[in-house]
Amino acid sequence: MRPDYIAYDTKQREELLSQRGNFTPNERDVFHKLCQNWQDRIPYARFVSFLNHENGGTTSDLVSLMTKLRTARMGILRTRMNDGQRERDAVVLTGENSAAFFSELADELFTDMLESIMNPLPLLETVEEQIGDIPPEAVQTVPAAEIGAYFSGRETSERPLAVATTDNTFLLVTQNHLRPFVNVAILKMRYFLSNTTLLGAVAKLQDTSLLSLKQQVAGKDPMFWLGLTQTVVDRRRDLEAMRTLSVDATFFHAASLLRNLIESQIAEAKQKKQEEESRQLDLDAIALAVKEAENEWLEQSDMTGLLEGQKEKYGERFESFREEFYERFVHARGKNTLPKVVLLKRRYIHRDNVFPVFLAHFRQLETELATHFTLQMEQQLKSGNRQKDPTFVSLDNFNDAILEQVRARSEYVAALIDKPSILAEAMILHTKQNKLARDVNELKQRLSVYFDPDTMQPLPLNQWFNLRPLDLFEKAFETLPILKRIWIRLTGKYESFRARYLGQTASQTQRQIGAATVADSGVEPRDAGARRRDRGDGRARNPASAGASRTASSKAEQARAAARKRAYSKKQVDSAWSEFGNTIKKRD
Repeated sequence: MRPDYIAYDTKQREELLSQRGNFTPNERDVFHKLCQNWQDRIPYARFVSFLNHENGGTTSDLVSLMTKLRTARMGILRTRMNDGQRERDAVVLTGENSAAFFSELADELFTDMLESIMNPLPLLETVEEQIGDIPPEAVQTVPAAEIGAYFSGRETSERPLAVATTDNTFLLVTQNHLRPFVNVAILKMRYFLSNTTLLGAVAKLQDTSLLSLKQQVAGKDPMFWLGLTQTVVDRRRDLEAMRTLSVDATFFHAASLLRNLIESQIAEAKQKKQEEESRQLDLDAIALAVKEAENEWLEQSDMTGLLEGQKEKYGERFESFREEFYERFVHARGKNTLPKVVLLKRRYIHRDNVFPVFLAHFRQLETELATHFTLQMEQQLKSGNRQKDPTFVSLDNFNDAILEQVRARSEYVAALIDKPSILAEAMILHTKQNKLARDVNELKQRLSVYFDPDTMQPLPLNQWFNLRPLDLFEKAFETLPILKRIWIRLTGKYESFRARYLGQTASQTQRQIGAATVADSGVEPRDAGARRRDRGDGRARNPASAGASRTASSKAEQARAAARKRAYSKKQVDSAWSEFGNTIKKRD
């Protein structure tokens, strides 16, 4: 933070310096130059070069100025360790008695310990003996039990920390040096334990050998250091009572701080684990709510409401909670793997429900579409198709009409027709969960009801819904009045219509025969929708795992037809079926 005096004019800054001590003219000149070139951290080497160029003060003037400003608690000359050597690094000007000054001071005292482990710990009472009392508001007092929160970053402070230690005193350290302080404390402990008399005394208290303790002291095993520091702190009186031993209080301060840091880390880790477990339970609960949704799926508004129900609990972490839900449950995790929550047309449905819900909607559609197109065929026969309806002119037109009706009657089924890979994976999952296939052949038979095993593409929709124009024609013809039927036969239109529809379905005959054999293998036959509904065992058909998006236009149907005609090599087909087969053996 920029100190107020940076904005002062020269006269005001002169008055400030006069009130704070005895400064030479050169030191005052350097101070003005520092203010004029103020930054949070003014690089030392660059500023010295500037001074030499300006001839307005020297390096020694800068050093003496910063010594006096440190005493006045207005600034500090910072240093750093570089290849084991201490060097001047930056000039820092701060507000008087500010938290910024004491943070810089704490970091400089930490550098003292890095330079030599024999330098004292920056205990608050030791620092105050050197520079006077520190204002309480300039530091953040931290009880021993709360160190872990600052260590992990769960709590933050721009002020230096006054961390409780033994003898009702505190260590002055900034938050960013808490983690490195663990190593410093270990080095301190090793320094004191290099005294074999003290090492032997501690070994005796721990009921271990001197050699064993010496070897462990050389390592960094946190559980060893926790046990050692607990012994030192708890048995302090025993150690101090030994006549042949004189132990510096710093040894106990270092042990106490290290113990508190390790214990706080362990407690923090346990708390973090508990919070993570609770978080995962909350995430799982939302996924379960999707699975048990009354209407089989959740609209976007419902999902938003479910997630925001956790907003108060997670506060600032809510966005990461929301992102984790989508990443873990909604976004696809890999090829041929459904996420637990599938997003379809801004609707969320649990993957376990994708196929059963599809099947329920599909069965209803089978009945409705059969009735609809039978009536449509009947109207055309009665009117002689005066409206020029192209529905039954070709299979492409017929499949376009089927898709249009599906979209009008069931957005859910239409969405899965657009994304056949999702339906394919949902059927494979359903087959695994209900143990409906023992090997790849049975799985292939199930998928082949909707899937062309030679091209790996979805079959035409009229095969999905068991709708043959020839069947519709014959059924509609039987509903006509007797005179109308006689007239159609006499005019030759009956044979003409029948030949047309027979030709349309001829290319599909072999597929129909193959699907009918599925019944012998325990897979649902395609021929009669009634038979499928009577069974009611939840086993049904599935499209391919890859397919083009469907639209209601003839152009889209033509594109799908072209895709179905595209041939794949035997190796590609075998590989795909092998991949499907492997899913049977995988544990979900």
